[in-house]
Amino acid sequence: MTDALDFLRAGATALQRGDRAGAERQVVRALALVPGHGEAWNILGVLAVSAGDPAGGEARFRRASACAPENPAYARSQAECLKRQGWADRAAPLLAGAVRRGALSPDLACDLADLRLGARDVAAATALYRLALTLAPGHARSQNNLAEALGKAERADATADALVRLAVLRGTATAWGAAGAALLAAWRQDEARTALRRATALDPAAAEHWVNLGFAGLGRHAVVPVEAAFDHALRLSPGMDAARAGRGTLRMLTGRLRDGAADYEARLSLPSFVPSRSYGRPVWDGQVQSGKTLLIHADRGYGDAIQFIRYAPLLRAQGMRVVFHGPDGLLDLFRASELVDELSGLDGPPPAHDVHIPIMSLIHRMGTDLDSVPAVVPYLRAPGAAARRWTDRLAGVSGVKAGLVWHGSVAFPYHRQRSPGLEAVLPLTGIPGVTAVLLQVANGRSDLERLRPLGPVLDLGLELRDFADTAAAIQALDIVISPCTAVAHLAGALGKPVAVLLDQGAEWRWMHGRTDSPWYPTAHLYRQSVFGDWTEPVERLRRDLAAMATP
Repeated sequence: MTDALDFLRAGATALQRGDRAGAERQVVRALALVPGHGEAWNILGVLAVSAGDPAGGEARFRRASACAPENPAYARSQAECLKRQGWADRAAPLLAGAVRRGALSPDLACDLADLRLGARDVAAATALYRLALTLAPGHARSQNNLAEALGKAERADATADALVRLAVLRGTATAWGAAGAALLAAWRQDEARTALRRATALDPAAAEHWVNLGFAGLGRHAVVPVEAAFDHALRLSPGMDAARAGRGTLRMLTGRLRDGAADYEARLSLPSFVPSRSYGRPVWDGQVQSGKTLLIHADRGYGDAIQFIRYAPLLRAQGMRVVFHGPDGLLDLFRASELVDELSGLDGPPPAHDVHIPIMSLIHRMGTDLDSVPAVVPYLRAPGAAARRWTDRLAGVSGVKAGLVWHGSVAFPYHRQRSPGLEAVLPLTGIPGVTAVLLQVANGRSDLERLRPLGPVLDLGLELRDFADTAAAIQALDIVISPCTAVAHLAGALGKPVAVLLDQGAEWRWMHGRTDSPWYPTAHLYRQSVFGDWTEPVERLRRDLAAMATP
């Protein structure tokens, strides 16, 4: 036995020198003396893999595992060889068999989880990663891969938590930067700022940490440090489009619309802003050409289209033909408002055109600044038949008719921050002389299953088929109450008084610190003074509504 160990030691020494042939000769001598020596077969497997022979490696690791079934490392190496040959389906039962033999280890559990994740069985992968972390709480690979699995399951909060734990384990700028980015994606800006400050302190030259720090601060309207973060990112990486788009957002938030909108064009290179389809004609450069047809296409949410379609009649007045390509839910409303020459839905081909532009780029191409916002309202109107129908429907409603929305679309990650929910706005439903007309559709309606409004209400949410219907209902109301949703934009575009409930980090379009809106003269803004707390703005709005209802 001593001679065999000597041969193995000689083989290991040769391997360290890079002498693979010499190492193999020594190990073969050891096996001639002790054919069942698992570690000798393991070294031969390593030699085969290092020579680019995963099939040969797999055969030798299989022998090693047969000699020492209690050693999970051999089964793991055999499984890795199978994976390299494209046989992951054979690797999984091999590892599971090792577990059944009592050879469980954090690495083995993690390997099994990786296989399940590769097979898109996210639930099983997550459970196995958690098992590995139970066996070894500091197992960094499991923590990292768990975060990946949770990300694939679109569990933003759990992903962020996993990456924070990994950052604590590793303590590197990269790990803290990843944790900060995940916290930002989960819309947990305060925690993101803490993580990203650590990342920038550890690696001040990494532009991506600075840009994410800027976006995290935007969610709190921390104007001065946000601008500094974006500027720093651009000094480190002048061509970084995310930093330019972020700086543009910050500038527009603070009223520097012309410069901000120019920077904001960089968003079009970012994955989340790429239009859902391509257009073959050139992008409009802002030069008005009489007789040419400009296609305006919706590139984000309904609210964006409602806000910026105001530019269409201005361009038509200058001699351009303007057509629109956007979601079906807006077509009847835009057609009735006679804003464009032609329109079509996104499911079909766009109208013929010479040039095109994403609708949010109009603010830049039109050279808009704070003192030149086209703020004449109304620029939208409901179809006549719908307007008459809803006027008749609401004619018998007593008191101040206040339209109420409490939840926006969940398509955007900040929906939890911007949407107060029904419970937060319940005090607005119990005001003497005010009837709450519920305009809430889709997300948020589930609140009505567990909460009862405090006063008289009329629920129209199930009857509103599209924005033409909603516009017609709004025209028959006295005021609309909404967070930052398409309905708030719609009410403003109709010239209807609108109370907009805004979170502390509201979007740039509502500006910073203002109670009015340059885009909607009939809007009054009720902002949070404490992040996440709707009590104070709702109470201010409740008092104002009560005053409206007082004879």
